Amino acid sequence: MTRADRTPEQIAADDALTAAIEQTWAAYYPDTEPGILLEYVVLARRRSFDDDGEALTANALMPRDGDVPLDLMLGITEYASTRLRKRIAED
Repeated sequence: MTRADRTPEQIAADDALTAAIEQTWAAYYPDTEPGILLEYVVLARRRSFDDDGEALTANALMPRDGDVPLDLMLGITEYASTRLRKRIAED
């Protein structure tokens, strides 16, 4: 999906998500030098249940404005994965 292909609802949701990330960043990392939020990838998981009570899981990968290049998404997620593995190893 490119930015031009987004619906008005997607544009509004993307703008709200970007604002929420900026607000969350400021709350959790108040000492970070001011800068420009370039790219992000949000990973999310949702649970629901079918008519038989079986659990269904959906995963979503949401890049900024639906348009972060694949190499940057891979880099961001690999970096995060590496940091998480380090935290696990240190615990």
